[in-house]
Amino acid sequence: MNGTCKRGVWIALAILWMAMIFSFSNQKAEESGEVSGRLIYRVTEAVSQALRLGWDEEALTECVERLDHPVRKAAHMTEYAVLACIFLGNCSCYPVFAGRRYLWAFALAASYAATDEFHQLFIEGRSGEVKDVLIDSAGAAAGLLLAWLVISVWKKKRKERGEINGRI
Repeated sequence: MNGTCKRGVWIALAILWMAMIFSFSNQKAEESGEVSGRLIYRVTEAVSQALRLGWDEEALTECVERLDHPVRKAAHMTEYAVLACIFLGNCSCYPVFAGRRYLWAFALAASYAATDEFHQLFIEGRSGEVKDVLIDSAGAAAGLLLAWLVISVWKKKRKERGEINGRI
């Protein structure tokens, strides 16, 4: 086990992040839509003001309606990108996962996405969709790819500075 690996911290992070996803999914469709709609409206209004677009209420509302679906899906992808990276940290703490930690992290995140969609079948106005599992899983894959790139660059820089292979 790596000396910097803190199993308890990774497990706590995973539980907290899954609880956050669960709480979002536990909102009724109308409530969830209102929350995200207000947030998108505020951001759109701020952008309009910052760029001096002078949009009136109708233009802002139209923009929010256009952005709602892609922003919500991007948020789901981001949630699962973070979850997959947390699972990667968890898997890195256990030698049994060493060679396939990215695969395990992806499988765990995709599995949680499937259970989350199943959970939504029981929430008023929500539905469990296979396409949403695929979107969430794509987010997990993107997060893991980004993690791999960052870790690869970091290791390369450390090796160049002589911090790896016994040279400090």
